[in-house]
Amino acid sequence: MNPLARTDRQRRQRGSTFLEVILATIVVGTTLVATTSSMSQSTQVYAFFADGPHEALMLAQEIREAAELLPWDAEPGAEATYGPDAVTLWDLDGASFKPPRSANYELVASHLKWTQDVSISFVDLENPNTVVDPASFEGETLVRLEVSIKRLSKEVDSFQWWLTDPAEDEG
Repeated sequence: MNPLARTDRQRRQRGSTFLEVILATIVVGTTLVATTSSMSQSTQVYAFFADGPHEALMLAQEIREAAELLPWDAEPGAEATYGPDAVTLWDLDGASFKPPRSANYELVASHLKWTQDVSISFVDLENPNTVVDPASFEGETLVRLEVSIKRLSKEVDSFQWWLTDPAEDEG
């Protein structure tokens, strides 16, 4: 038997070479570092979407959708259409929902520590930052819906929309 063939066979039976062990360690180490880094970045991205402006906008839009579905006027004694108290859009003024509610008044169970505060006011059409009393104001007005979103009593963001009376749109 060839002496070189016998040494080669003995080497294979003994196991891996030092170089192979070093390469395997480098590959496994690099994989662990990359995985840990990726998980850390994923956690940071999740925190932005779970606790930040994205969630606040979603909760504010739920109130805006509810406001668009509510009538502006109702007959006396009409049934509430948004929760136990809101018969018309104006019933949302000053309302606070904790835990928050969806557009069809369902509990948003994933956001129990959040609050939706609602304000409705008349503003001057030419200067929408000026709140006016429609009974005494002679110019044209808009209705401003403002929804402030809080998490653990700290305001995350506030959103505003201008609304028009659906009855005026029809006429």
